[in-house]
Amino acid sequence: MVVNFCVPNTYVLIAGAWHGVWVWRDVAPGLRALGHAVSAPTLTGLGERHHNGTEDTNLSTHIEDVVAHITMEGLQSVTLVGWSYGGMVITGVAAMIPDKIKSLIYLDAFVPEDGKALVDYLPPERKAHYDLIAAEGNPIPPLPLASFGPIDPALVEFVAPRLTNQPWRTFYEPVRTWHLPSNITVGYVYCSGPEARFTAFYEKLKKDSHVRTAIIDASHLCMLTAPSETMQLLVHLG
Repeated sequence: MVVNFCVPNTYVLIAGAWHGVWVWRDVAPGLRALGHAVSAPTLTGLGERHHNGTEDTNLSTHIEDVVAHITMEGLQSVTLVGWSYGGMVITGVAAMIPDKIKSLIYLDAFVPEDGKALVDYLPPERKAHYDLIAAEGNPIPPLPLASFGPIDPALVEFVAPRLTNQPWRTFYEPVRTWHLPSNITVGYVYCSGPEARFTAFYEKLKKDSHVRTAIIDASHLCMLTAPSETMQLLVHLG
């Protein structure tokens, strides 16, 4: 793949459920080394902000986290990257501040329809399990790391202690979206490795002429298991 390093982008990287800014430890500095501006705000209740979450923390909270970050930092022409659950967040952000967004990149992520919540896309058995947790007002514990695909023991040692519970309302609040302006480009990166979970989104979007798609032969944790390839695709689609 030929990557154009000449035009710098402004990346805002949004991690998925149970993860914080730490998940971008390899990709963020790599993008900066290429001359791009990069920031990665941690969402309320996760990562180093795990102590800030409350029972009322929901998807709107996380959307506001990112909107406030972009606004307060004075960022313009942003390439907004959402990984996994982060796809829910960037969809809501783009609907609120489309004038500040240059492109959206869904990195092996949920791409929700208007009025849909994350749980609407889960297998029935997992949704039923989360329903029980949510009914008691408890946060949702992380999935076993094995469910993300093969991961090196050294990465397990890095990732496992940093995972935090997910505020349950973030999975249950529907997102509100609208038709994006034509100047905002959309890209989708599909991780085709073992335990691939987002095949349905990829199969749908690759038929959409307005969406540029790419495949990476990596697990869902591609930014940690295949950081160079992930970074190249973010530059390619950005």
